Amino acid sequence: MNTFILDDQTACLLERHAAWWQRKGSLISATQSAPLGDLWLPLAGGAVATEDLDLAPGMLDLDRLAGRAQTAGPLEYRDDRFHTRAPYARVPWVEAILGTPIRATIQGGSMRTLACIENWAEWERQDNHRDEVWFDTLKRLTELLVQRSGGRYAVAQTLMRGPCDLAEAVLGPELLSFSLYEHQDSLQRFLDEVTGAFIEILYAQLERIPPLRGGYLSPFGIWAPGTVVRTQCDATAFLSAAHYAEWFLPYDGQICESVEYSIIHLHSVSLHTVDALLAVERPHAIQVTLETSPPGPTLEEMLPTFRKILGVKPLLLEGKLSPDEVRRLRDELPGDGLAITARRSTW
Repeated sequence: MNTFILDDQTACLLERHAAWWQRKGSLISATQSAPLGDLWLPLAGGAVATEDLDLAPGMLDLDRLAGRAQTAGPLEYRDDRFHTRAPYARVPWVEAILGTPIRATIQGGSMRTLACIENWAEWERQDNHRDEVWFDTLKRLTELLVQRSGGRYAVAQTLMRGPCDLAEAVLGPELLSFSLYEHQDSLQRFLDEVTGAFIEILYAQLERIPPLRGGYLSPFGIWAPGTVVRTQCDATAFLSAAHYAEWFLPYDGQICESVEYSIIHLHSVSLHTVDALLAVERPHAIQVTLETSPPGPTLEEMLPTFRKILGVKPLLLEGKLSPDEVRRLRDELPGDGLAITARRSTW
């Protein structure tokens, strides 16, 4: 297991990250992001996928996904953000482990889940909703990343979609929507099961990741002085705030209560969930991916919501932000608890 090499500047940055969780001070970073392109999918045997395919775990080349071993050195960071790597986040791992078919679209640049349950009877007559081969593959890839990091990057949990998103992925939006009214008991049992699976999959990764001064890095490059989780509820884009608060927030709460620190990912179009998230203790922090092009809200329209969040919880804003937009956010929002990651195109 790797031991991190920390200098005085790194130790100071860790202290600032710990303070951010307490809404003390701010964190400002810029990072490069390449434009969306073809999906890079290295296959076992040395090839790279050039056509769309239905993905199985044995097709993946874990050696190339993990990358070359790094020479031992100090933990890297840029601005106020630590260098992290997560197990190949293009794979929807939780859905795959739940047995959902995965379709890789190469020119589309993504992987999609294919809803595999047409009705509740089909789900409930299945004795097992777990693909252990996919689960073992995630564990192995996590171990490889740790072994090859040389302490230069911290391994973080992979992208994991929360209970709301898992319901949409496995059931499809139509069955999910009808179930809010017509199959409530079945939906509740489903959410109990997938929430438990999420927590198990999270801890399977944490158990393989070395702690950093007793804490862990979130996928956002922000260190927490304890165990940490990132969850999300993107499927609320087609659900009401009331449905989210009644049905899905309690399960997001269970996930967040399973660790010491928690952050939930939202998009600009999902800010209708904010009031419900601020009414509960956990998640501890909120991250918003900014998408200001129409029909989404403008930066100006979102500022009152950001002020409201910062009155209660830390807030991380990420998006394609110009230097002027970063300055405006810093000028018009409270500094304590604010983090900004400006993504700049590499082209």
